[in-house]
Amino acid sequence: MPLTQTQLASEVAERSGLTKSDAKAALAALEEIVLEELANAEKVRIGGVVQLVVRVKEATKPRKGRNPATGEEITISAKPASVALRARPLAKAKAALPSVQKARKRLAA
Repeated sequence: MPLTQTQLASEVAERSGLTKSDAKAALAALEEIVLEELANAEKVRIGGVVQLVVRVKEATKPRKGRNPATGEEITISAKPASVALRARPLAKAKAALPSVQKARKRLAA
């Protein structure tokens, strides 16, 4: 079961000694700061857990392709440039991962 925002706020409050309302306010402030930085196309690193990077995907030109089922030549349409968000797990997140057996058992349930 995924960790909800309320559960996360409760855990933060319990571990830091804050009240639940203070923990919720801190999480809301963190969310606001992260969104502002992403809107400015800045790289955001949250602790040693995750890094968020804004990427620009360049536009593509129309090109020739082939329908794999029929072999017919087709034109693949151009795509405009776009902005994408990439989330990269950092060392602490990777180290926290369970073993393959634990993960399979948990995901199967």
